[in-house]
Amino acid sequence: MINISKLIKSAGLAFFIFISTGCQKLLDIKPPKNELPSEIIFNSVESARGALSGAYSQLSGSQSYSLNLTLADALAADELHSLSGSARYAALENNTYEPQSSSYTSDIWTDSYTSIYSFNSIIERLKNNTAVGETAARQMSSEALAMRAYCYMQLVGHFGDVPLVVSTNVNVTALLPRSSAAAVYTQIIQDLTEAKAGLSEAYTSNSGVSGRSQVNRSAATALLARAYLATGNAQGAVSNATEVINHTDLYGLLPGNQLNNVFLAGSREAIFQLGSALNETSGYTNEGQEFVSGIYTFALPYTLTDALLNSFEPGDLRRSAWVRDVTLDGVNASESFKYENSDNDDAVASGRNEAPTVIRLAEMYLLRAEANATLGNAAAALADINVIRNRAGLPALTTGINLNLAIEHERRIELFCERGDRWLSLKRTGRINAILGAAKPTWQSFAQLFPIPQTAIDANPNLTQNQGYR
Repeated sequence: MINISKLIKSAGLAFFIFISTGCQKLLDIKPPKNELPSEIIFNSVESARGALSGAYSQLSGSQSYSLNLTLADALAADELHSLSGSARYAALENNTYEPQSSSYTSDIWTDSYTSIYSFNSIIERLKNNTAVGETAARQMSSEALAMRAYCYMQLVGHFGDVPLVVSTNVNVTALLPRSSAAAVYTQIIQDLTEAKAGLSEAYTSNSGVSGRSQVNRSAATALLARAYLATGNAQGAVSNATEVINHTDLYGLLPGNQLNNVFLAGSREAIFQLGSALNETSGYTNEGQEFVSGIYTFALPYTLTDALLNSFEPGDLRRSAWVRDVTLDGVNASESFKYENSDNDDAVASGRNEAPTVIRLAEMYLLRAEANATLGNAAAALADINVIRNRAGLPALTTGINLNLAIEHERRIELFCERGDRWLSLKRTGRINAILGAAKPTWQSFAQLFPIPQTAIDANPNLTQNQGYR
């Protein structure tokens, strides 16, 4: 049921929001708790921790990493349909985004490079820093390397070839041309390999953050498994995913009757979560605020597509736990309900402290299944698929099925509206033209790469535009 008191509040806020934000979401984004690296002298462990905490906060506070990666990719793929009539959302849904006007795609570029600069600064200033000390410097530098790699994974996944910036020296970086996606992935794998070797398995407090909103060894390992899968190193993907899955002291799939707890802060299924982009103690997320009917949503903005809804099998526990069917003013919608809290009132009333989840254990099973299928290990792949299906209350699949299609289906249902997994997976498997070509009359193959922002091209004459864009 929709909370009527919230809708009354919404009506009272509507005019104020309209005139003050031009119909954009009213977001109470707080400044970072700590200063950014460029503002700090690294003369102690504490100052370095503050800088790293500021870099984490900058990333989690950016609109792209707190929401856009999920929203833009879900619309660009076949997961989400906009009900608002917004031209910006229609451009994403119809894959007609442009270099000059697509703010969501442009923000992914800008926010990524802003964070990369901060993590580069930390890496540089911790090198041979005797004031911080070797042990602490290695831990924090490893966190920064892993986070830089994560940002580059988003850039190369969305834009293809991109400038590879690993220095804060603007005289070197300002006019860099695009590096090949292969070269960027080489750097990503190098960074994650070094980070994995230097990180603690425990979620320590070296970065000044707590819970699972910090990269540990398993988080770097999980990201490395992603990178190996993306670059065709199936054995590397299997080995690294297995390392994470075997850490049963830290991680475990929640049972099917607890699916609504998967996205709580510190969930045993979470490998890496971002700190709240709204308020460190708010207990709600930008995803919940955007997708769930609540105080900041005075109309139903989105619904999951019929194609996605029809993909749920009868009895799938994920349908009842992670999708909410609502009606408002005669409009029906099926909301993504993985994050249930739309505001602080929800968080207080429910007692639920939710956190944006970047990577979780269920993905490791499906990633390992895909890699094992590539290697011809059908039995191992099928076993991992069935772990996820059994948790969802579904019968096990048996031999003789098309493994690749079964994995595609399970990823679609398990990881819908989670930071572009569907969008990126369809590109990785080469299935995007077949799927979106059949689903969207406006689909063109070049749209699988977002346009390079025109502002970036104007500032750097060595940048070239992705093919197909004016």
